[in-house]
Amino acid sequence: MDPEIRGMFNSRILILAGIALAVIGGASIAFAHYIDEASHMVTLNDNGHIVQIVTMEENIGKLLDKYEISLGPDDEIKPSPEEEIRDDITIEITRAFKVSVQADGEIKNVYLTKGTVEDVLKKAGVRLGEKDYTNYRLNQPVVPGTVIKVTRVSEEVLVEKEAIPYKVVTRTNSNLNQGVERVVQEGKQGELHREILVTYRDGVEVSREVVGEKVVQPPVDRIVEKGTAKVVTTSRGGDRVRYRSVQTFTATAYTHTGNKTSTGIWPKRGIISVDPKVIPLHSTVYIEFPKGWEHLNGYYKAMDTGGAIKGNKIDLFLETESLCRQFGRRQVKVYFLK
Repeated sequence: MDPEIRGMFNSRILILAGIALAVIGGASIAFAHYIDEASHMVTLNDNGHIVQIVTMEENIGKLLDKYEISLGPDDEIKPSPEEEIRDDITIEITRAFKVSVQADGEIKNVYLTKGTVEDVLKKAGVRLGEKDYTNYRLNQPVVPGTVIKVTRVSEEVLVEKEAIPYKVVTRTNSNLNQGVERVVQEGKQGELHREILVTYRDGVEVSREVVGEKVVQPPVDRIVEKGTAKVVTTSRGGDRVRYRSVQTFTATAYTHTGNKTSTGIWPKRGIISVDPKVIPLHSTVYIEFPKGWEHLNGYYKAMDTGGAIKGNKIDLFLETESLCRQFGRRQVKVYFLK
């Protein structure tokens, strides 16, 4: 080939190569400029773990999908996943943590990013009764792993019935023979109602307290009368003679003298001579004689006096002098009648 022609060919090749290089270089610069314009620097704070990402994704949701960053139902993210990505945006993800609630024999797990004990109970659907309580204050903030225990407190009032014993009232009756008792009124037990406040914690009884007492039925006293009238049983017919006192007397006997008694009557069986200071005249007494003379037991009337009859002495009338001598001097019991 002609050297001149060869030189011209080489020159053309060099020019074409230069043009090609110029075109390729321009395209690279344009692509780099496009990349720079379309990408953004993003700061991601995932619950304290911070990274920086250069991304060309349009919004936060697509960025999370690209890097397989999933969100739990209770996790929080700011801005929202629909937010467009811009330069120097910071995405903050706050992960929810677990808090447990023990109540009514069940355990409920609640997930949240922040809150108080009261917030947890509300989210768990656990309501506190008037006297229920928890192991933490309601306004206390919760942290991961917190276990809230709810203690149920219930109360009920029980009524206990207790019998009230009746009293036995004893009173005397002078018209009733001594040793005799008579029930005037039967006794009846009363009834006391005692109100007891019983407190339960989670269904277990923990205390009892008496909060009131009421007598719904008062008792009725049993009234018994005891006789005070002293009595002696006569040897004739077994009659019971009431008396107020009894004394021992020395007894002698006298018979007809041909004179009337000091009270103006003729002496007869059944009268006695007495000391009026001890046994008043015209009064009647009952006399009990010693063994062998029981047939003389009976009522005698004080109708005579005698000079030798002083103090606890009596002289009883007998029909014959012989009987008087047989009787002699004996100790007798004189019952002063009521």
